[in-house]
Amino acid sequence: LLFATTMLSAQKPVELPFTDLTQDWYMDSIRYVYEHELMYGTTDTTFAPDDALTRGMFVTMLYRMEGKPEVTGNTSFTDVPANMYYAPAIAWASANGVVYGTSETAFSPEGKITREQMAAMMRRYADYRKLTSSTWVDLGSYADASSISSWATESMQWAVASELLYGNNHNQLQPTANAQRAQAAAILQRFATKIVK
Repeated sequence: LLFATTMLSAQKPVELPFTDLTQDWYMDSIRYVYEHELMYGTTDTTFAPDDALTRGMFVTMLYRMEGKPEVTGNTSFTDVPANMYYAPAIAWASANGVVYGTSETAFSPEGKITREQMAAMMRRYADYRKLTSSTWVDLGSYADASSISSWATESMQWAVASELLYGNNHNQLQPTANAQRAQAAAILQRFATKIVK
């Protein structure tokens, strides 16, 4: 796979072109996703680390991680125009059970992705790659465990057990909060180094 070979090639750290990175905690992750071409800037000089990530953007990142395989045909989602950058990614992910729509006919590619939606997509991608471990954790100790949607519970248990998602300083997982671009970079780096390897 393309991703596996890019992971192995030794590269000197590239100088990030972004002038809007101010926090130490995300620097390594953003460098990682930028070097491995999983995420790009919102402009030539900005990464917009605090901006919310859309569903279309995140699926595109998983598609890049897979090496952008050939896609034939379009999706059945009526809100995914064939000429949009995320169309091949959604077609690939939908055909392989990595993503589902927000309804039978809609994917909501421009909708902001929540942390539990991200966990579900990553778990399905790990299943697709036959990399899912049987490690699960009880999330009852988190203050907001009851706000996890029932369809996302197992994915969140897996994501926390796999050290992809962590709770915040208030012991909250924030499952329905919108994921920010910097958070997505950190989660993708963890996924690539802990799960895909």
